[in-house]
Amino acid sequence: MKKLLLIFVHSILWRKIFTFFVGLRFYNTEILKHRKQYILIANHNSHLDSMAIMSAIPFKNIHRVHPIAAENFFSKNAIKKFMMVHFVNAVLIPTRRAKNEGESDPIEMMGKLLRHGESIILYPEGTRGEPGVMQDFKKGLALLIQMYPDIDVIPIYIEGLHQTMPKGASLILPYNCKMYVGNPITFDSYKIEDILGVAKSSILDAKNQSSLR
Repeated sequence: MKKLLLIFVHSILWRKIFTFFVGLRFYNTEILKHRKQYILIANHNSHLDSMAIMSAIPFKNIHRVHPIAAENFFSKNAIKKFMMVHFVNAVLIPTRRAKNEGESDPIEMMGKLLRHGESIILYPEGTRGEPGVMQDFKKGLALLIQMYPDIDVIPIYIEGLHQTMPKGASLILPYNCKMYVGNPITFDSYKIEDILGVAKSSILDAKNQSSLR
């Protein structure tokens, strides 16, 4: 039932909204059709980013893809939390790693999803930043890649979507925006700083790797 709900919400409803009303163009999304599991990493400037990415996921996998979102932000409002969990398929995690026994560890929470064959959408900057300016990446991404080096890491660059729903806005506006899916990343080194550097440059390079489909 949840798979059908997600297909309707994202693959049909949101896809039509993004394509015909917003004007979002999708590039190179066929990369996602040939893989069952992945870690998707993207720049983050809009609350619409997760819906845009989910609308590009193939029907067969959409119920197994989970945007990672900040629990402290989305748990403040019960309706917002319900929508994120059930209609976006998000997993809400604490923004800091657990220090005390019994607290949830975000790395372990994401790792558990990956061990069960699920895929995740991760924003390595950790929060919505200034459009066009990539912030430093959090090291949690590198820790996950160290722990699960065989899972494809696929970069996505989102351009202009922040103009569709700027910070503080409640209406969705048309804008000529684009989403580029890059090729899976090859890591020559698994040192934390090297992983983060390659991941960051790969998101920026996704635009150049992609072609309109």
